[in-house]
Amino acid sequence: MMADHAELLHQLGRSQDRLRESLAALTDDAARQPSRLPGWSRGHVATHLARNADAIRRLALGVLSGVPAEMYPGGQEARNAAIEDGSDRPAALLADDHDFAGFRALATLRLLTDDVLDVPVQWRTPVVARDLVRLRWREVEIHHVDLDLGYTPAHWPAQFVTATLATELPALHATAADVVVPDLPEHEVLAWLIGRPTRPDLPELPSWPF
Repeated sequence: MMADHAELLHQLGRSQDRLRESLAALTDDAARQPSRLPGWSRGHVATHLARNADAIRRLALGVLSGVPAEMYPGGQEARNAAIEDGSDRPAALLADDHDFAGFRALATLRLLTDDVLDVPVQWRTPVVARDLVRLRWREVEIHHVDLDLGYTPAHWPAQFVTATLATELPALHATAADVVVPDLPEHEVLAWLIGRPTRPDLPELPSWPF
């Protein structure tokens, strides 16, 4: 069962705290090393996480003000440029940037009251305001793994794994009903679904998100 809004906020806060610990230990040299994402350094991933926090906050502020906001003003090109421009900063700046952006996003999400949780939001697919916490939680947990700093799918909170499988398994079935889900621990099933397999020779998947 999907957790309620308050519980999701709590879980997001805990996830951001764990990510904060990882980024605090990052060195300048390590920040420039490859992440698990092709073509991206750890600095790219850290910058993306900070800019995603800003984007989620922007959407939440749009809900609160009644004036819908763009997730990334300037579109995908501006998003990509911001990540590239910030990727080679010193590790301390990468960590501080994410700490500030993540804290500010979480504080704004906490302002979303029950009466606005079903307000539509302009994301890449139709969502409502209550989904913003879940979307940010996914970014934090998945890209924490992508940083390749010792945090793996096995570290994902069970509640995160269960909640994400509850949406992504039906999405897979709707897109590729013939794909057989491997008999693996749930965190490994999720890692496989989202393109971060933990072992070789698993069934091929269409690109995620489905």
